[in-house]
Amino acid sequence: MKEKEAYIDYEPHQLMLYVEKDDGTFGPIITGSYLSKNYIDDFFEKMEKLRLSLLQQLKDNKISPVEYYRVIHDFNIFELSRRTEISLFKVRRHLLVKGFLKAKVSDLIKYAEVFDVPVSNLFQVITVESRDSETKDGVKDENKYKVKQTKTQSPLLVITKFESNK
Repeated sequence: MKEKEAYIDYEPHQLMLYVEKDDGTFGPIITGSYLSKNYIDDFFEKMEKLRLSLLQQLKDNKISPVEYYRVIHDFNIFELSRRTEISLFKVRRHLLVKGFLKAKVSDLIKYAEVFDVPVSNLFQVITVESRDSETKDGVKDENKYKVKQTKTQSPLLVITKFESNK
């Protein structure tokens, strides 16, 4: 690839590529990512739609929290079984609402560790509705609050704080 063909102006995601320079030599250049520049917004939009769809299914009692996190983390059932060290039979059962209700706490702890969430998040959903508020200069402030969850020594307890970004 020639140097001029490889250069992409995209500051947030920089890459180093080895390309053929104008004088016929090969060397490194710093350039932006073509995929990030052209497709990253589409990817995040689709992921948000998927998350909202799964959340609705969770609310409607059609899927279990294990299935919700499995899809979000893009694990297949074999990988989830291997990572949690829970039998494939049990994992399949826990993906269904009836099976999840019969899951042992020890299994839920394993799922929480694999999904990197507190065990409590398998039983609750915390949402923060964003309301656009204007600042004094007329600029919208969409990140007025943030939710922070802190793990404790107990794997069954997490501290949830709503903090103001002021």
